[in-house]
Amino acid sequence: MEIISSTLLIQLLIAISISLGVVILWIFYYPQMRLRTSNTKTDKNAEFGSNEMFEQINYFNSRGNFNEGIMFAYNLLRGSLSRMEKYPNDESLTEYETIKKTVNDIPELANISNLILSAYGEYELARFRTKTDSGNLDNMNSILKNIAKNNNFILQRRIE
Repeated sequence: MEIISSTLLIQLLIAISISLGVVILWIFYYPQMRLRTSNTKTDKNAEFGSNEMFEQINYFNSRGNFNEGIMFAYNLLRGSLSRMEKYPNDESLTEYETIKKTVNDIPELANISNLILSAYGEYELARFRTKTDSGNLDNMNSILKNIAKNNNFILQRRIE
């Protein structure tokens, strides 16, 4: 009888120690997970080319959320492009095909077509969760500044 009760007691102690370990880990990591998710709030009113957009990119960079920053910036660019008249609304096209068709079909984008495709390339890295770093986000920031500086057509679409 003593052998069975000591084995049961050992199993009970192991179960309690494992449970206690899980609780301790949860206590330490849960606040960090909450902080990480609360620090990625974006400015929903940011428009492509606005000061708010560039401030938000810097915010993502300072927090180390490089993928999210790149995706945020690209989505603002894509939103501006999608409001243009000749933007293809064809569901069968991939994102790349849509962007390529957009820059080819809209003559006002000819001077920045390579910049738009470069922004798409950065977006693809971030979208598929490839390891990105501050350099990638800085590159995206530079691309977007050049687009805003060299092409007022996109910025005019934002106002309309």
